[in-house]
Amino acid sequence: MFCKHCGTQIPDGSEICPSCGGALTKNAAPKAEVTVQAANPQDGGAPLQKSNVDNTANAGASVKELADSVTGLAVQKTAGMPLVRIAKVCVLVALLAFFLPFVSVSCTQDKSIKENYSGVRLMLSIEKKDDSVMSNSESKSDPKPNIFLIAAFGGGIAAAVIIFNKKNLKIASIVSGISALVLLLFRLSFRSYYDFPKEYAKYIKVKTKFGLLLCILMMLVTAAACYLELKNAKTSGSGVEPPVAPPTPQIPPSEQPPVQQ
Repeated sequence: MFCKHCGTQIPDGSEICPSCGGALTKNAAPKAEVTVQAANPQDGGAPLQKSNVDNTANAGASVKELADSVTGLAVQKTAGMPLVRIAKVCVLVALLAFFLPFVSVSCTQDKSIKENYSGVRLMLSIEKKDDSVMSNSESKSDPKPNIFLIAAFGGGIAAAVIIFNKKNLKIASIVSGISALVLLLFRLSFRSYYDFPKEYAKYIKVKTKFGLLLCILMMLVTAAACYLELKNAKTSGSGVEPPVAPPTPQIPPSEQPPVQQ
């Protein structure tokens, strides 16, 4: 007999096709496979078997190939660039950005209540007598140092020491990337970290300032520069050379055409 689903010849009396797994009788249960019917009726309705595991593996391989190609292109474009010098400049700029405004806090009901807070001021909990936000706040909690900024600033110093001493750029890249992530966490948790009074929370507006954006950007550039420097050093150290054009085949003298005189 032949399978009514895929047309494969199978033993007589079979309830399930061993080829496609289709049920040949009403009481027979098909094999536990993920099947997708052909959308084109000209295909005879033959089921197309597809594995979710294979699709996931293929998708992961595609993402890895894309990441490798982007990394390879970046390494090729940055070959010969002073990446260590760029990392040094960027990490110093990131540390200096802590002295610039990170966030501004204002009141939507009273335009006179507005204050800019630098990273150093929030990190060390430096109070100012003319702080319009704190002077109008009824919160009795004492200002507290921001642990996120302390961690990010410490990570920046550690990355700078590693880069200037040329000890381990891999660690410097990781530390710089983590510092950028910690700065993002600082911004996302700003309201909950400082416990604004509930009755005034809806009137308080928090805006991100240039200093925080600059600091995050410089930390990311530092991490990328250290990573690319490692890749460039690994490529040059492994002796990888650009492909050379194949030599022109030489014609034996016996097969060369005669020279006309």
